[in-house]
Amino acid sequence: MQANVLPVDEYPLRGPVQIWDGPVFYRETIGEPAVHPPLLLLHGWGGSSRYWRPTMADLGNDRVVIAPDLPGFGESPPLKGTATAENLAEMVIAFADRMGLEQFDLNGHSFCASVAVYLAVRYPHRVRRLVLTCVSTFRSEGERRIVEQVHHILALWMALRRPWMGRVRPFYRTVASRFFYRTPSDDQILYESFIDFMKMDQRTALETASSAGDHAIHPAMASVRNATLVIGARQDTIMPPSGTPEVARLILNSRLAWIERCGHLPMIERPKVYHRVLREFLD
Repeated sequence: MQANVLPVDEYPLRGPVQIWDGPVFYRETIGEPAVHPPLLLLHGWGGSSRYWRPTMADLGNDRVVIAPDLPGFGESPPLKGTATAENLAEMVIAFADRMGLEQFDLNGHSFCASVAVYLAVRYPHRVRRLVLTCVSTFRSEGERRIVEQVHHILALWMALRRPWMGRVRPFYRTVASRFFYRTPSDDQILYESFIDFMKMDQRTALETASSAGDHAIHPAMASVRNATLVIGARQDTIMPPSGTPEVARLILNSRLAWIERCGHLPMIERPKVYHRVLREFLD
């Protein structure tokens, strides 16, 4: 097994960048030389730009890599409007404009795979290549309702959180371990993941969870025309792998890649495998 070691924080938060809805903090690495197009990384529900640091370290030598804290997550304050995947897509394109990114590769993880899909459909000329990591979808109305209920339970749990939870090692190890196939021995990784989860704005958590069963996502996926890579993790307990092939089926110009013995955070749990798959597609 690969060692689960996060790099030293060589990519501290920068900003904020002011967009139409408020400030957005981000991390950035400047590739020298910039051989490839910029890569924009979107974290998932309950996360932040922090867990993209291994990806920035691995791919940042020959391209600009930028990872924002989306509104309501990490250090960025929530949207003034409703935090749906479609509204967040508009925020991301505004952020890209402010960062001077005319065209870029886009990688959306988990919930933000939907954000990336909406962005690619609305602004296809801006996205060179699209990557959807640990994404799943429903194959029937019954599955859609299950997905919706699971996210509502997670959002309800957010309302019950308390500051002391982050100080109790067995508690945060138990919660954070759900995101991994094999729980990392490094407490710092689990603690950081849990703290990001605890920081999520409660209204943002509820609004984004409510859009998990969005009926519009299937037509949006079917409208994507960008070259797309769908990456699934076989032991993902957050986004059911059973729905991942359906995503690849809906997106016309896509291919599906699986990472074995891996949970919901392949950039941390299986970084060498994940980054090799990612680099081969982008390059």
